[in-house]
Amino acid sequence: MSLPCQIMVWVMQMLATGSTTPCSRAQSVITSLLTLLSQLTFFTDLKNSMFNPLFAASRYLQQRLNVRFKLFKLSIALLGFLGANLASAQANNAETLFKRIRPSVVVVRTEVSGNLGVTSSASGFLAHRKDWVVTNYHAVTEAIYDAKAHNLTVQAANELKKTARVIAVDVLNDLAILQLNSAVDAPLLELRETLPAKGENGFSVGKPGSFEYSIVNGSFNGMHDEPSSPLIVFSGAINSGMSGGPTIDARGQVIGVNVATSTEHQLIGLVIPSSAVGALLKQTAQQNTPDNAQLRADISKQFAKFGRQQLHRLDSGLNNVRRLGPFNVRADLTNQYVCSTERQAKTQWRYSVVQQTCESANGLYVMDEKQAGRIVSGSFLLQGPDLNDLQMANLVERRLYSLSGASKVPDDSTLWQCSEQRVKVPWGLTVQLHACRRAMTKLPNLNEYRFRYTPLVRGPNALVVAMGLDGFDDETAKAILRKSLSSLAFDADFEKAKP
Repeated sequence: MSLPCQIMVWVMQMLATGSTTPCSRAQSVITSLLTLLSQLTFFTDLKNSMFNPLFAASRYLQQRLNVRFKLFKLSIALLGFLGANLASAQANNAETLFKRIRPSVVVVRTEVSGNLGVTSSASGFLAHRKDWVVTNYHAVTEAIYDAKAHNLTVQAANELKKTARVIAVDVLNDLAILQLNSAVDAPLLELRETLPAKGENGFSVGKPGSFEYSIVNGSFNGMHDEPSSPLIVFSGAINSGMSGGPTIDARGQVIGVNVATSTEHQLIGLVIPSSAVGALLKQTAQQNTPDNAQLRADISKQFAKFGRQQLHRLDSGLNNVRRLGPFNVRADLTNQYVCSTERQAKTQWRYSVVQQTCESANGLYVMDEKQAGRIVSGSFLLQGPDLNDLQMANLVERRLYSLSGASKVPDDSTLWQCSEQRVKVPWGLTVQLHACRRAMTKLPNLNEYRFRYTPLVRGPNALVVAMGLDGFDDETAKAILRKSLSSLAFDADFEKAKP
């Protein structure tokens, strides 16, 4: 074969190699090159003379590449082996942890008295004492606020059902401590004192609904700041019924308590830090066991404290005061929620409405359909350039009546007590104020409030402000109303300034 043909064959062999790694390609090139050189009679004499060192080096390089290639394949195999064993180790660790933790995790049920069925089911775990169970406050509210009609029971592994009662609550962190009628024969779970590192693995344990006890693998991903308390973000499915159960680390220490799952994002769970659990356990151990009335009085104080925190947050809004036509009104109630504005106008109305709606940070859960520490404010600018003073006054009156929010009286609530008066605000305006209050029967010294007011001005522009406050004491509610009134101002030259 001629030299050009041999070179072409060598090039084609090099290009046709199926290897995808640099080491393999280099190995193929050197092998082909050595084969080519050995076949060329033109280099026969040269091979035995000055190029001997070159050929020796080439053979040495080929041997080294063979060794490195074998080491590379061995490394790949080793990584695969380690990965498989790591997954197996994680599975074995979850299995081992579950067997160790399972006896200390219980089911907490709220039952209707007289054996009439179960109204709610959650999880819990033993801590501090073998007759104490940690769970969520929201899981036991019926037993707190309607104790005569509901019973609490706890079911531990391989044990008969035990009766329980709530002896302590932390409403800000959604925690409750239950005391059982007898101890559970199971180990106490240990609380971890430090927060988990971001990316650290953990496990959520509990009983989801009618399914068997579950352990869910996930990882911790920092903190989520809530107005009441911070929560740990856990990338694992915390399903309904697992609330109140423990979230543990790889050693079985309690990182926190399952509390919620994000409704907007998949596999995002929220966990109450164990530091809050430890604080409540310590406080409970140092006090006398309260009866139900004393417990509800303590809960009321906690809600009232949160209400005062909401009052202080009113000044943190990005825009505390906004302009609505000729009026200045109170606006953002917190830096987390910006007020929304909507304009409504219909030809047959002969007037238009600009509505600004503002909400505070989320309130605290009291019971179904009730919250404490929540504020909602609506400001309504009524503009009727074609209406006379009497027609505007009637329009304002109808709007005030529609915003009363005090017409319906549920069976479990007291009657609304309402009053009406005229008050002066700092900017010299006179305001017609309607104030209604209703006691929260289950929580002493806490009330619901409905405030409505309108500045007494003449012209084609009028303003109606309505506020709803739930779960506040009198002092805090009055302070919130004063802040709203102090923001009110009116520009009498507004219409004159129009082009």
